[in-house]
Amino acid sequence: MKVLITSGGTAEPVDGVRFLSNFSTGGTGAALARELKRLGHEVVLLRSVRAQAAAEAKEYFFGSFDELDGTLKKLLSETNFDMVVHAAAVADYKVVRVCVDGREYADGEKAKIPSGAQVNLTLEPTYKIIDRLPGYAKNRPLIIGFKLTNGADEEQARQAAARVQADWVVHNDLTDIRAGRRLFSLYRGGRLEKQICGTPSLASCLDALAADVQKASNLI
Repeated sequence: MKVLITSGGTAEPVDGVRFLSNFSTGGTGAALARELKRLGHEVVLLRSVRAQAAAEAKEYFFGSFDELDGTLKKLLSETNFDMVVHAAAVADYKVVRVCVDGREYADGEKAKIPSGAQVNLTLEPTYKIIDRLPGYAKNRPLIIGFKLTNGADEEQARQAAARVQADWVVHNDLTDIRAGRRLFSLYRGGRLEKQICGTPSLASCLDALAADVQKASNLI
């Protein structure tokens, strides 16, 4: 089975040396890539340039939202992947204008904003890349989405997962991550199906889902 995994956080340029990003390290995506490779899958890891690596997988890289989106479109249009595990932490906003001491620049246009300058940023909402993955793909892969919350209760987590347009959604919470707990909840159609502890266990669940996809395709 061919599996495409995205991991790490996008970085939206402010100038030539600064960007807006998030806390993602890409650790979960890298661990899944290693484990799914061990389980016998052909794995491609599309990761942030600052995210954790997985030497076992073939790697591609992205920086910004646009780079992630463009590379996903290219990979999915050229290769039949059986599963896409979209674990990247994608920016909800990108910088479209930077105003430095009253003068406007496009994002990343200014080489370096001087210290002490008055800076105003104009942000624009990004679209949900995961919603577009079926249209990017030359086939129809199984799509696994991820949803991170921060301090959500059970109902808030369910509602957050239900909003993700994917075949299955993996939910985890920043409170657990900071406490050193790798707890994952697996949702389908907004319904909690399974709770998992540890990345190897999550990889085993994804492996089982891949096997189900293969079995279904053999029946067609």
